[in-house]
Amino acid sequence: MTSAIKHSRTRNFIAGIFSGYVMMFATVAVGLWLTPFTLRFLDRQEYAIFALMSDALMWLGLLDLGITAGLRAKAAHLAGAPDQERLNRLASTAFFSQNVIVAAVLLVGGGLAFAFPQFFPVRADLHTEATNLMFLMVLALVLSMGTQTFSALLIAHQQMYMDNALGLLNIVTRTVLTVVLLKAGWGLYSLGIANLAAKATSSGLAVVRTFRLIPGLQIRRRFASWEVLRSIGSLGVWFSLGGLAQIIIGGLDRIVTAKLVSMEMVTTLTLTSRLYMFSGGLILLVTDTARPMLGQLIGQKKMGGVLKIYRELFAVSLGCAVVLGYSIWAGNESFIKTWVGPANYGGMALDTVLIMNFVVGFWVRPNRAVLSASLIVRPQSLSQILEGGLNLLLSILLARPFGVVGIVIADGIASIMVSCWYMPYLTAKLFGISFARFVWDDISRILLLGLCLAPIAYWARLMANSVSGYGGAFLGASITGCAGLLMLWFVVFTSGVRGRVIEYAVKLRQTVLPS
Repeated sequence: MTSAIKHSRTRNFIAGIFSGYVMMFATVAVGLWLTPFTLRFLDRQEYAIFALMSDALMWLGLLDLGITAGLRAKAAHLAGAPDQERLNRLASTAFFSQNVIVAAVLLVGGGLAFAFPQFFPVRADLHTEATNLMFLMVLALVLSMGTQTFSALLIAHQQMYMDNALGLLNIVTRTVLTVVLLKAGWGLYSLGIANLAAKATSSGLAVVRTFRLIPGLQIRRRFASWEVLRSIGSLGVWFSLGGLAQIIIGGLDRIVTAKLVSMEMVTTLTLTSRLYMFSGGLILLVTDTARPMLGQLIGQKKMGGVLKIYRELFAVSLGCAVVLGYSIWAGNESFIKTWVGPANYGGMALDTVLIMNFVVGFWVRPNRAVLSASLIVRPQSLSQILEGGLNLLLSILLARPFGVVGIVIADGIASIMVSCWYMPYLTAKLFGISFARFVWDDISRILLLGLCLAPIAYWARLMANSVSGYGGAFLGASITGCAGLLMLWFVVFTSGVRGRVIEYAVKLRQTVLPS
């Protein structure tokens, strides 16, 4: 690998991280402002309808059958060792296969639109609105799925920064239209129309950018083949099954809550967990942006470099998850009660379960990134299916005695019983390292961070609740965050990780502010 290629790879990684954070901060800022604004025009059940439809669309996305994920993984390997002919065959096969899938999505989505108000306890006066909103959201999904081939190629070529720029445009378009239409009295339709228009804009631009990035790219029916589809599908089906399990693990909470508790409690769960969801995206961006780079290194048989990057990813992602999780927990009660009112805060027990799930969820993210980049997908998917089934069973069993808290805690219990040991085991096996030694090297410093930061977060939470308004939330979060960052830097990060963070910070400055 030449130094120029290495520099380009690092530069693209940093650009992807920076642009991703810009998009994520925009998402957080817009979400925090737009949610209470939307609740001025929609009641709690109407808001719950939109949240549940977002979950339903994740299920529809599984009809992709993992083709996009398989294309992304294989194209990343080709980006490390370019072969234009193979790339054209891969892209063409994926594109025309997805055209067939789009027709299936329209058919199934239409059925879901009619079934939605019957399946959930939706008020009679909202049945028509719910059905029409679902149609609009299905159309938006169809546009997105029909152009996923191009987004996958952008990401595989480490053009994550461009994908993030299109995501930022999506946010702006959707926000402006939502505000205008809500004020015009369009109600629930505002959310569907805004989403559809935003998807159409960003999807079209993704197509244009991909052809400019890869001048030799040709999407032709004659390049598509069953052989290539089987190659993508044999890998992609496991990505798809893993995605199904992830939906069961993370997406069924609100559905089970709606069926076994109440529609209104769906809104409470959604809003109480909102800061965790936003912050999780900030950390997830690090591991997701690293996947194409890992795939390229694996394609070049540079396993020593892969292990080094894995160690850094684990320290940064899980360490930041502990600090961010505790910081949110310290100020969440004060923030939610000020932001959307006390009726929408789920209580300290729910808050505590949410932080547990938050940290546990990031325990295995670096493992999944390395394993997926290595095309080790089948054992991951099988473990996720097992975890998803266990999660669903525990959610139903715990919902009756413990309500929404029982539903949410099932996520963490299932993950601890399955993924939290099996994913590290697979990764240790990949690198040929003793499992016990591998896990201890990963978590010893993180455990110390968690134990030391817990009492500080509890004291900061008491301080936050003693001060009214957003000031209390900021006080609790900042006290915990500052203490956590100091511990993260001096306790968790090794000198090598600190050096890499400083190196990336310098390169980020040079990328954003070139001399």
